[in-house]
Amino acid sequence: MTITTDYRKNKALMQDFHRVVAYAVRRKRVLAQRIFYGVFGVLGTAAGLLLLPVGGYVPAALVGLLAGVFFLVRCVFYYQYLGFFSARLMVRQVDSVRYTFGDDGVTIDDALEHCVHPYHVFQGVYESRRTFVLLLTGRIGYIIAKDDLSADETAALRALLEERFEAPLVVYDF
Repeated sequence: MTITTDYRKNKALMQDFHRVVAYAVRRKRVLAQRIFYGVFGVLGTAAGLLLLPVGGYVPAALVGLLAGVFFLVRCVFYYQYLGFFSARLMVRQVDSVRYTFGDDGVTIDDALEHCVHPYHVFQGVYESRRTFVLLLTGRIGYIIAKDDLSADETAALRALLEERFEAPLVVYDF
């Protein structure tokens, strides 16, 4: 089975990738980061608002406000923020990726690499509403967009992932 995913037309893939990885591997770390961003966002915004009425501290107040708003945006829109910047970097380097599922492993062909990974090296295999994610490590993985598959191909890929990979297929409803 051969599948080609086009990253240029699927901008939301990286957001889904970060969300799946966060839920699967780094849930506590992501929660700690979001708490950190929230606390420092509130503190920065509050400090900026408190210093703004004081005439001599306007530059410090603006820095506090900008830092606070930045951290609050990172807290509230965490996955969208990561997905936005990751998608911009990925599209510059890779336009599309071709996955070929053979008897011994997965062959990945794109502009940066040609490699074959045996099925047993994948730490996790995940499915969300729009993607399949194949994780090699906690940070490195591959994304297959469901938009690039027909309903029959999606069912066939799901069956292949459950049959050949040692890691169980985990389904997320987001």
